[in-house]
Amino acid sequence: MRRTAAEAAETRRSIIAAARASFAARGYTATGTTELVEQLDLTRGALYHHFADKADLFAAVFVEVEQELNDAVNAAASAAAGDGVRASIVAGAAACIEYMGRSDYRQIAVADGPAVLGLDRWHEIDRSIGLQSMEAGLAALSTEGELATPPTPALAAALFGALTELGLSHACGDLTADDALAAFEVLLDGLAPHG
Repeated sequence: MRRTAAEAAETRRSIIAAARASFAARGYTATGTTELVEQLDLTRGALYHHFADKADLFAAVFVEVEQELNDAVNAAASAAAGDGVRASIVAGAAACIEYMGRSDYRQIAVADGPAVLGLDRWHEIDRSIGLQSMEAGLAALSTEGELATPPTPALAAALFGALTELGLSHACGDLTADDALAAFEVLLDGLAPHG
């Protein structure tokens, strides 16, 4: 009997959820596809119908984690929008740093992501999902007259890179979330008009 598109989509979601839990708890290397298909009561063929190999499955999990991070940032920024653009950006940055400190994020995105995906692909996925939020924030600051320089792609990349590094430093235990956010706010304040 042929499966419907909805059933196939549900199977894919189930595979990603099980893989995500295993990657987060055990890491990429210790996660076996045999255990995943047994846990889900699937055939290996069903797994490989949706994903070319374990690395492809990991990439889907990584995209999901990065999308969740971006959604958390946007939700926090939207919730603080009534307090002004700067407050909205800071709230989004705080949500980013907090999310990056999670153990599942550390294992999937920090420990395994660059090794499994390669640094170029890891960076491209991260940038493609999160950079637009930073660009939108800087454009809003500029519209409000709170940015001393035009909101260029280079400026967005620089601030996004700084926030990413602060989040990674927090994820690795090198900085507290408060210290990371305070440093981000210093950078953001440096972009404001002075005079």
